[in-house]
Amino acid sequence: MVSQAPKERRERTRKEIKQLIDNRSSMLAQFYHLARLAEDNNTDTSETLDLVEEFCQNLVDYLAAGHFEIYRRIEEGNERRNEMIRLAEKIMPRINNTTQVAIAFNDLYDSSSKICDEAVEKLPVHLSKLGEELATRIDLEDQFISLLLTAGSKPILTTVSA
Repeated sequence: MVSQAPKERRERTRKEIKQLIDNRSSMLAQFYHLARLAEDNNTDTSETLDLVEEFCQNLVDYLAAGHFEIYRRIEEGNERRNEMIRLAEKIMPRINNTTQVAIAFNDLYDSSSKICDEAVEKLPVHLSKLGEELATRIDLEDQFISLLLTAGSKPILTTVSA
């Protein structure tokens, strides 16, 4: 495999970050809409379940964009920048925990035809827990993205003789 030039890697990274943020924005819009519907006792259950199924697909797309695009270099041990490695060691375990919560939500709600009545009743509670985890993930993810966008673009400091 031919190594990519730094400029090409930065362009690819920016594209991956844009995709992640686009997926995140779409997922969050659906999350807020779903949360409002789940709290409304007058909402048709089938409408809510259809939206849950659609939300789950967006949630998985968002998770995949992070793990398969942004975090893959860390997980594969291909990241060379020390500051990225240190940050990843600090936050990746927590990001992975948020992924597990989101996957559990998806597993419970991803097929509207298989959702039991108890899960429908507990949807507001499950959404609340998921929302807390997503907020944590986004905060951590933003730290990672910020460093990705600034790492490697700092000027090289040299000593100046007096």
